[in-house]
Amino acid sequence: MTMSAPLSQAKQELLRALIQNRDASSKDTPSNLIQFKKGEAGVPPFFFFPATDGGVSYFRHMAPHLPERRAFYGIQAPGFDEEREPLRSVEEVVDYGMRHLRALQPHGPYYIGGFCMGGLPSYELACRLQEAGEEVAMLVQVMPVFLRPWACLPGTDALQLRAIEDHHFIFERLLGIHVPLPMEKIRSLPETERYDYVTGLVRDGGYLKGPAEEHLFRHRMKMYEAGLSAMLNYKPQRRLKGHVEVLLVGRKEKNELELDMNTSYTVHLRALPPEQIRYHRLNGDAGALFSGSDPDTGDVARALGEFIK
Repeated sequence: MTMSAPLSQAKQELLRALIQNRDASSKDTPSNLIQFKKGEAGVPPFFFFPATDGGVSYFRHMAPHLPERRAFYGIQAPGFDEEREPLRSVEEVVDYGMRHLRALQPHGPYYIGGFCMGGLPSYELACRLQEAGEEVAMLVQVMPVFLRPWACLPGTDALQLRAIEDHHFIFERLLGIHVPLPMEKIRSLPETERYDYVTGLVRDGGYLKGPAEEHLFRHRMKMYEAGLSAMLNYKPQRRLKGHVEVLLVGRKEKNELELDMNTSYTVHLRALPPEQIRYHRLNGDAGALFSGSDPDTGDVARALGEFIK
């Protein structure tokens, strides 16, 4: 794809922002709780889980549109900053995050949410807090709706290939970046060589500059693979008390406002009776959250803010 220099630079910066997490606003909190809004004293914070790769840097785009009175924390996946090996199950992610969350807020009421795959750990966390006798005042999940052949995608027996295919979708659909990925060639490579090969293609396309960014990109794919393992292997064992609010975000003209309940990131919703799920539809592009582009980012964040006022 031929692009003008300014557009190419903009897309490089967008990809760079997605693979890094260096602009978190506060380091005064436990390692995987990243604060994006301070809030008022005495008002319970809002804790929000990210999508499959576990990074939360793009939450900064939502923060200005959320209620000023409530602090806003992203629950970053352990291992994202390479401080440890990534966790590969929803249960482990919640074990880790719950310790830090309760150190910051020992008792409810709790306001919890998740974006895309982040709906799974947010559900598990809410159930565990209820089991511990705590009040969960709000559980809200932002579900981006994209039309994909979910049943045909690689499963738990081919997590690395699924991670690569998903990155191709992220490049094309969410970032508008055209990086041809020859999947037959990639499948023929040993597992130890696949990420290096894909990284080389992205570098040769002009989207990565130098060994440091190449390393970060490989690590992001490793984190994404761990998130896939958590998502695809999660089997809810607990039942939520109360309702879950589900904000569906998609393009109406693309028929993206109906949630496919057979996807892996809706497994917890399938475990609930329909009357416990409240659906809300928003015509917009959830992919805009990664770039912060308006009006979609503001629309999504303000709709989310209505649940946590």
